[in-house]
Amino acid sequence: MSAFDRVIGYEKEKEQLLQLCDIAKNPQKYAALGVRLPRGVLLHGEPGVGKTLMATAFVEETGRKRYFCRKDRPGDEFVNYIGSLFSEAKKNAPSVVLLDDLDKYISDHFMENSEELIAVQSGIDCVRDSDVFIIATANKINGFPETLLRPGRFDRVLEIGLPDRRQSVEIVRYYLSDKKVAADVKAEDVARLMDGYSCAALEAVLNEAGIYAGYERKTLIERDHLVRAVLRNIFSAEENTNKMSKEEKEEVAFHEAGHAAVALSYDPEIVGLISLRSCRGEMRGVVQILRNTSGIRTYAQMHKSVVSLLAGKAAVEIKYGRIDVGASSDIERASGIVEQMITKHVTSGFGLYCMEQMRGNGILSGEQNDKIVVERSAMIARCYEEAKELLRNHWAFVEKLAAELAERETLLYEEIQTLFKESESNR
Repeated sequence: MSAFDRVIGYEKEKEQLLQLCDIAKNPQKYAALGVRLPRGVLLHGEPGVGKTLMATAFVEETGRKRYFCRKDRPGDEFVNYIGSLFSEAKKNAPSVVLLDDLDKYISDHFMENSEELIAVQSGIDCVRDSDVFIIATANKINGFPETLLRPGRFDRVLEIGLPDRRQSVEIVRYYLSDKKVAADVKAEDVARLMDGYSCAALEAVLNEAGIYAGYERKTLIERDHLVRAVLRNIFSAEENTNKMSKEEKEEVAFHEAGHAAVALSYDPEIVGLISLRSCRGEMRGVVQILRNTSGIRTYAQMHKSVVSLLAGKAAVEIKYGRIDVGASSDIERASGIVEQMITKHVTSGFGLYCMEQMRGNGILSGEQNDKIVVERSAMIARCYEEAKELLRNHWAFVEKLAAELAERETLLYEEIQTLFKESESNR
């Protein structure tokens, strides 16, 4: 049994680490080919994706003596500890040094001049001629000095991304294996609800659902418990909508139905959940848009995102003939995307292109800034008109979806799909 069996999914990443383990355990075989074990590997990615689990599995798989380092002491004391750790690893080679959460070592605001990173570089150089392998984890590496990331220190730098949908299903299935769940709780459904979130987030949601079940003295974790846990943990949604009047609930239902209807008109399978529960302190609900599985963001996708964001406001205007004053966050997000399209992706020509640093430092000329504002406003206005046109074309569906939402408060993927397909067949 491999230590990597504890790591669910991530087959490509595990394969790369297993290659290095094989070299560590069979150096003579590779020496005959003139190959040596690389100096080190750095795993980086968002918190909770399993970097430390992979790193510890790697250390265990090599069978070497391990030296573990995580920042747990102040400045100079920690710098001295790093040096002594590498010295011990060198004395007891073959060995592995595991530098966990490397980006948290820094106490200096200027990362490249950090005493801690200088100590790490010196330590790696100190064991250069010894059989010491370095494996490190970090959430962010964009501020690391190039001298640390270069071959000879970290020969491989692997990004550990969020699990894809197939991996999420495997992870959910693994976590559900030791829990008592109702027959209608399917790993595929839970993974869709958790689309785009880490392994740690998946585990936390499943545990939260178990807390709900236990508090209600249920013998099984039910589907509703999982939905409530997702809404609370992932979307920071409130437990109920009782503070809304019937009229307010209806208006929010049309707002959220507008978002969902336009998104579904572009991609019939893109909406995972709709709820009227207020999200992150706003008096609006939530529409979960499932991830683009290709990982590539195109102009068309950005454009569709903007139109979908504006569709909540447009739906309220069409239904009630008045301005929706609860759409400020949608407009802000849409404006941000449009501005990126104009200034970064030159959708309106190179004349309005500018680097992010120029915008952030306020060094654009007044004339260029004015042109960007005018073009941004015009593009948002066009997208808003497109949203209204799409809503009018699918208005029967908007009405049906809003009515279901107002009555049931939360709709899941299968329920949304049923309503959408019925509506499309009746058009």
